[in-house]
Amino acid sequence: MSSPEDLPDDRESTPLLLARLSRPSMPPAVETPRPAPAAPKTAAPPLAGVDWTNYAKTTERLGKAGLLLSMMLLFVAVFADLFASNLPIMCRVDGAFYTFPNVTQPAALTPLSRAELDARASFMLRPLVFHGPRLRPGEVATSLARPGALEGHPLGTDRDGNDVFARIVHGARGYLVFALAAVAASLLLGVLFGAIAGLFGGAFDALVSRIVESVSAFPPLVLVLGIQAAVPRATLFTLFLAIALTRWPEIARLVRGEVLLATTRDYVVAARALGATPLRVLRRHILPNVRASLVVVAAMGVSGVVLTEASLDFLRVGTPPGAASWGETMSQFRDAPGAWWLLAFPGFLLVVTIIAYNVMGEALRDLLDPRR
Repeated sequence: MSSPEDLPDDRESTPLLLARLSRPSMPPAVETPRPAPAAPKTAAPPLAGVDWTNYAKTTERLGKAGLLLSMMLLFVAVFADLFASNLPIMCRVDGAFYTFPNVTQPAALTPLSRAELDARASFMLRPLVFHGPRLRPGEVATSLARPGALEGHPLGTDRDGNDVFARIVHGARGYLVFALAAVAASLLLGVLFGAIAGLFGGAFDALVSRIVESVSAFPPLVLVLGIQAAVPRATLFTLFLAIALTRWPEIARLVRGEVLLATTRDYVVAARALGATPLRVLRRHILPNVRASLVVVAAMGVSGVVLTEASLDFLRVGTPPGAASWGETMSQFRDAPGAWWLLAFPGFLLVVTIIAYNVMGEALRDLLDPRR
């Protein structure tokens, strides 16, 4: 049916009415969708193309290699007498049986020369190299023998005729034991002063902070040289104290920062509200969170102490004269430039030790990182 508007009106003429009724209806307009605006181009984030999976695997492999090398060096240091010694591992001399005389150094065997020991022994289990870091009584000194030139000296001899292999092996013992002791002492001092400064604050915190800043302003080697020159008689113990005193500020700064951060956390605030003493808060709630960082600092600190001691020995102001030392053996190269083995073998072992402990420290840092 037509609507009332479509009915003819008498006022309109017939032609106009027919034209209006025959006009086709227009379809509704359809809006064409506009294209969406293009997103602005942004720069790729830094290191976006790095394959972090392969990086993690590489870091893990390097960490295992560093740990393996570190354990091997520690094994050589602990059992140095099994690798090089001027007394046998086991022997029967004049009817008496000796077990590990190279470690116990019995009075009946120590004065004997090599020829007398060979003549009077009915059984002898020798170490890998039958020479100690110093010559025995009656031994003929052959100075600066090339590697392999003399029987029983695979890495040659030094200026005094001592076996280079024996001095390197026993030097590893001295260096690693010294480094571990110095790192332990610096950890003790750093944790003690850093924890007290961060926990109590006040004047003690300001004093510790100024000491840390003053010590950190100088290179550790320069400070150790100054301390060694200041004491009336420089010994291995004074060297130990000097290195420990120059390394504790770094640890104190780390522990102080961790303590200041931990004291603002809810569980520490709750423990204090429940009446926990500051010592209990430090021992139960703060130090366990710093343990991972301390392990990393200790691992890297070993390499730093070894490098510092080797540098002092190279300058001949470190370990006492005559002691087995990598730095002292390398320093002999200055007097005998043609004796390349005096520099190559201990220098190579020094580089391996530093790299091994640094790589192990970096791997431990990635392993103990809670964000991974």
